[in-house]
Amino acid sequence: MSRPHEDRQHHTATDHHAGGPAIVFAPPAWWAIAVVHVTAERADAGVSSYETLVEQARSSAARVQEAAILRSQNHRRVIVLLHLDGHEGFRHLRAAWDDHHLVAERHAVAESRSLTLYSVATTLGDAALDPSSTGAVAFEQFSSGLDRIAPVTSSIAAAPGFRGAAILRTDDDGASAIVYRFGHAEEIGAFRASETLYPVHVVRTFV
Repeated sequence: MSRPHEDRQHHTATDHHAGGPAIVFAPPAWWAIAVVHVTAERADAGVSSYETLVEQARSSAARVQEAAILRSQNHRRVIVLLHLDGHEGFRHLRAAWDDHHLVAERHAVAESRSLTLYSVATTLGDAALDPSSTGAVAFEQFSSGLDRIAPVTSSIAAAPGFRGAAILRTDDDGASAIVYRFGHAEEIGAFRASETLYPVHVVRTFV
């Protein structure tokens, strides 16, 4: 079912649909990742706001090639992943979203947010994000580079239920992120108990 949403700044109607084709991560592609903390009752509004922003970014100078919107299972975070052409596209994206005040701010959606540019360092197994998949997906950010999180990355492929993972890093290797795929949600917690790792639902992809 579509969810009409009006972009009040441009006065254009946007029709949002869940689902979409699978997105495949491949080194050394550039991905901008926005993590938005919301109250649980505002999670759907956060998703809708960022759907509008992604649709606008795809036709802007940011040159977004594909994107995905994820929502944490506890409805406290909205994660947006955008495949860009690099630093120039990221500069345009950041400027455009700052100009919009991320829309979410105008509607009192977000408690806090971050926007970081990563490149795909490596993938393991089938790391594709597919809204139609029955498997489980999780997301985790680290405030350290790949060398510091080596114990995590080296243990992923051997974890029960593991299906795939995309491992990303910042230019200076000062931060990193992982998108995990497992067969079932309970296998995520069994692999790694961490406050920074949380199961997510793939709401929509854009290609």
